Amino acid sequence: MNKSQASVITGGLTQTSKMPCKSYSLPTIACKTGFRMAQIAGSICSSCYANKGNYVKYQNNIEPVQHARLVSLSDPLWIDAMVTLIGNDRYFRWHDSGDLQDIDHLELIAEVARRTPHCKHWLPTREYSIVAAFHAQHDIPANLIIRLSAMFVDQAVKVPASLQGIANVTVSNVHKSGKPAGKACPAYTRGGACGSCRSCWTNTAVSYPLH
Repeated sequence: MNKSQASVITGGLTQTSKMPCKSYSLPTIACKTGFRMAQIAGSICSSCYANKGNYVKYQNNIEPVQHARLVSLSDPLWIDAMVTLIGNDRYFRWHDSGDLQDIDHLELIAEVARRTPHCKHWLPTREYSIVAAFHAQHDIPANLIIRLSAMFVDQAVKVPASLQGIANVTVSNVHKSGKPAGKACPAYTRGGACGSCRSCWTNTAVSYPLH
């Protein structure tokens, strides 16, 4: 399978200019917890960055591809295709938009990570229960960092008991007026770019300024 064929199967990857790697984007309307949280005033999802800026400016081009990726998850060749697209890349970020759909979805991602041991994977998610259900049945690959994302600004993630102390499960918080709950993301002091920082691909708790 070549990369052109793999792109057809998966809907292709995304490349954000400020990130040091490629990523995979799904439609926010398919978020489970995130869609519910978006209806709650003051929640992080109610002002989701993936529903504004360039995501809106270029939505006529972006949304059809995001939906195609969502459909592609049922393709039996999806894992092979993702492995092909990641290739020799050293870092990968899952879901710059969208989130996990179910445990089967996380199993697919975990298998991609297992087949690309040279690559460090970062998966942010608000689907804590899906992660817990997955961990009850499987080990999390050593090269896959799962970040439980905060629900509200200046309210640190409360890690469920079932996920406390689990290797490769950490948190991402968001701060505005309060003190960063974790390592303050330095990207927003340099135009939003990661630069040389790779904290999101480690077990370090990270706190992002509201954006």
